[in-house]
Amino acid sequence: MNLTVCVKCVCDLKSILLIYFSAYLCMVQFTSAVLDNRGKEFLVAFMENEVYHGNDINPEIYVTTSKKTIVNVNVSAFGNPNAQLYKTFSVIHGQTQLVKLNTSLRLQHTELTKKAVLIEADDEIVVYVVNREGMSDDVYLALPIDALGKEYYTVSYSPATHYCLFAVIGVYDKTNVSIHLPHIHHLSVSLNGHTYHGNQWMNVTLDRLSTLQVRSKHDLTGSHIVSSKPIAVLSGNKKTAVGHGDSRDHLVEMLLPLSSWGSNFATVPIPDRHGKGDIFRCIASEDDTHVHVSGINSGKPFQDHFKLDKAGQYVQKHYSSGLYSHIVADKAISVFQFSLTQTGHGDHADPSMITVVPIEQYAFQYTFTTPEYSHGNYSNYFMFIIDSSQTSGLRIDNRSLADNQILHKIPETHLVGGYVEISIGTHTVMHTDPTTVFGGILFGKAVHESYGFPVGLLSKPINTDCLVSQMIEGDKIDNDCDGEIDEEQSDGKDNDGDGQIDEDCICCPFSGPKLPDIFGRR
Repeated sequence: MNLTVCVKCVCDLKSILLIYFSAYLCMVQFTSAVLDNRGKEFLVAFMENEVYHGNDINPEIYVTTSKKTIVNVNVSAFGNPNAQLYKTFSVIHGQTQLVKLNTSLRLQHTELTKKAVLIEADDEIVVYVVNREGMSDDVYLALPIDALGKEYYTVSYSPATHYCLFAVIGVYDKTNVSIHLPHIHHLSVSLNGHTYHGNQWMNVTLDRLSTLQVRSKHDLTGSHIVSSKPIAVLSGNKKTAVGHGDSRDHLVEMLLPLSSWGSNFATVPIPDRHGKGDIFRCIASEDDTHVHVSGINSGKPFQDHFKLDKAGQYVQKHYSSGLYSHIVADKAISVFQFSLTQTGHGDHADPSMITVVPIEQYAFQYTFTTPEYSHGNYSNYFMFIIDSSQTSGLRIDNRSLADNQILHKIPETHLVGGYVEISIGTHTVMHTDPTTVFGGILFGKAVHESYGFPVGLLSKPINTDCLVSQMIEGDKIDNDCDGEIDEEQSDGKDNDGDGQIDEDCICCPFSGPKLPDIFGRR
């Protein structure tokens, strides 16, 4: 479908109808073709966690949707004969379905098994996965099949109290997977009678529903995973302290493929940690990557610079609880934020690992739900980043931000950050202007437990070679190769300030005359 870049003048009724119809088709194409965390097919798994006092808790899957019509969902697991599952249900906007699974579906040790769980729906859903044991819990945002890729770098926290972990999930039969372990002295991994050491390659073949977990007491950050077909990858820790202290927690995220990494990030500190600060890990996708961090730390300017010499290399930073920052790299990186181990009776939080979503991958609407705490309820916080001129249009469950909402400027950007405490349950956060995007993280804390995850994201292939291309409005392509996608509004103005007009337009605003009622209604 070829649409013109701009609508200049339309005089006859037939042309007006054509424009409206084209805009409608474009909007349908736009909403159905976006690569994001919403989808119709997911494969998930549960990495190893620490059982507390012999009480093994069922892992959980939360399913919700932004659709206002009923969505039918199937959840199945047939790879493990000891934990076969087939469950069907329906879900609609404002509702959440919780599925509890057999504990034998958790991965153990370094093993190649078939423990993946398949989630299918007849319309788009959102899936969150909770891996909870007593005093050990984390949550990850599941990515649908169409958002997965064929190249990843893993992340863990070290020094690890227990094990560093990653897991690979097979999506298609006969998928060849090669894993280059990081170059770390004494690192060793044993699988099927063979021992692999640091800086060596592991090669396996996965089928659909296959799961490979790799664990080590040494840091697995920077393990390079390459596959012949798309796969899903989980990464984190079995259970660990982060920073100083004895309290520990499970860490896990489902990783973005390398093709979806970005170069611009904004950070909001974990709420109410009272000086604890946050730990960040930045991982390079390419050699010779330079990273610049600028921030406002409790009202004072902050600057930091570092270099990542090799792809897969990381730098770890401990930043203040007052720091709102902008992280910029000259090549694509991934950024992870770690909540620190609690100290003292007044500091109710614990380790968690959170994907910091690239600014390039922000969306305009998110639907999510708060998970359950193993001993009651979490205190839940929605952390957000948004254009400073667009805060009035942000809606949390159809309510605008409070007049006294505290917002913090993100230096060298037009963005501000903040957080609000939210109630238990399902929530929808959106902007009244669908061309305005923002970032969001859900964080929950309780005594000896915390969780954190991005509430949603786009998964556009922005970290690929770019060729200037002819625009189709709303095509989700960086047509002008400026690192932004569909940033113009097809309004005859230079919205992004690059000296060009309507060169890469979102679909499909039209502010012409009201369409006459051709059916004679008044």
